[in-house]
Amino acid sequence: MKYLYLTEQIRTAEHAAVAQLGLSLAQLMQRAAQACLVQLQAHHAAPAKVTVICGPGNNGGDGWVLARLARQAGYQVQVFAAPPQTELAQLAARAWHEQGATSQPLTALSTAHVATSDVIVDALFGRGLNRPVTADYAQCIDCINSASQRGWVMSVDVPSGLCSDTGQPRGCAVKADCTVVFIGLTMGLVTGQAAHYGGKVVLAELGIATIIQQQTPLAEVLDGAHVSQCLPPRQATAHKGHFGHLLIIGGGPGMSGAAVLAGRAALRTGAGKVSIACHSNSQTAIAAAQPELMVHSAEEAVNLLLGSADVVVIGPGLGQSAWAQQLVEQVCQWSGTIVWDADALNLLATMRPTKPTASEWLFTPHPGEAGRLLGLSTATIEENRWQALTQICQNFQAHALLKGAGTLVKVANQSSGWVCRRGSPALATGGSGDVLSGVLGALLAQRLPVAAALTSAVWVHAVAGELAAGDGERGTIASDLLAPLRQLVNPAQWSQHLGVIDVE
Repeated sequence: MKYLYLTEQIRTAEHAAVAQLGLSLAQLMQRAAQACLVQLQAHHAAPAKVTVICGPGNNGGDGWVLARLARQAGYQVQVFAAPPQTELAQLAARAWHEQGATSQPLTALSTAHVATSDVIVDALFGRGLNRPVTADYAQCIDCINSASQRGWVMSVDVPSGLCSDTGQPRGCAVKADCTVVFIGLTMGLVTGQAAHYGGKVVLAELGIATIIQQQTPLAEVLDGAHVSQCLPPRQATAHKGHFGHLLIIGGGPGMSGAAVLAGRAALRTGAGKVSIACHSNSQTAIAAAQPELMVHSAEEAVNLLLGSADVVVIGPGLGQSAWAQQLVEQVCQWSGTIVWDADALNLLATMRPTKPTASEWLFTPHPGEAGRLLGLSTATIEENRWQALTQICQNFQAHALLKGAGTLVKVANQSSGWVCRRGSPALATGGSGDVLSGVLGALLAQRLPVAAALTSAVWVHAVAGELAAGDGERGTIASDLLAPLRQLVNPAQWSQHLGVIDVE
């Protein structure tokens, strides 16, 4: 599952397989159903009770074929189906009935039927759904979801009702324990609300991997191998000057903790020197919290510090006061590499400054901040996260990431990007974003190229969240990420301390 594609590209690959390999769509359907049977057998042995729920299209056709294969394998199978509308679905339904098996109309499906099943197979809608789920099908989806605590739910190709390109439900969607995806993975199965609906995602390439590889992927899935290549071992003769001077601007009154978290994360990620320019009221607290941080009053020293910094992170604990706005105005004129985070993004959204030609800007918004940058609601951003990220890069000529389940990364002026499938709900806590901005700033200060720094920061931060939550997601705090961060930015230590990093 290395690359992500658009739904239209998957359709193109299907037709190319027919033209180039001499396969029929019926053969691909047979292979798809066989892949689902493999997953069924891996989770429940025959003669488990299996309920297959088929929609009117080819996704329903996959369900009909799976029902036939499962029955032949010894499972107790019952089918509820809408009248098949496509030729392939009609042929598949006919083959089921020619075996002497019966089916019931979809309208007869009730919670009582699925409550007694060991396995519920969702074959209502495939990738092609492009409209809101209608009331009758919504009732079927509710029925499937009501039984999910009793039976194991497997979705065929995509959880029915979920948009395969955006990861947003079209009104409602099936909550699957496992989704068997065919040919290639789409963006909507790894970002947005995908994690809430897809369960374990299993890719079945159906023997046509060479065909989908002819398509230009929309994004690449980040993994440990990618990150380890970006973080080589340090030379024995290295000194702190080799690893850059990072300046963090933030820590307004009452918000010194955000600057401390960003600074500590930068230190643990390997920056050679980390300076904090904060409000004078926060200076003592930040200096006492971490002796390795060089702490200065922003009112007195920010211009001097900008002259010596390699990279600037602005935003952690900044606030939106007149003091904060003045700092943003000063940084906007600096011709260097700048990470914009938190309230710095909110202020930037209202100011709309011109970016100096020689500067590199990197944005780290969550959906709410992305909405303010684009003048849109958070809900609109979540409707199509990739489109929103692309628009931010274009509007501000900036490199950016968009936080959330399935964090997205994109470099300005490149059509493709990356997605991180790692992470944990443990990261949903105050200060987690400050840690990420500190990690990113430190990697940039160590002279990693922009793309390498962005992708490595996102992956390292996500996996640190997983490791920090080893004793439980609830109650994990942002500072818990600091110890695993140090291990993760030293790939040579992974096997010794962390075991297998990627479980894709």
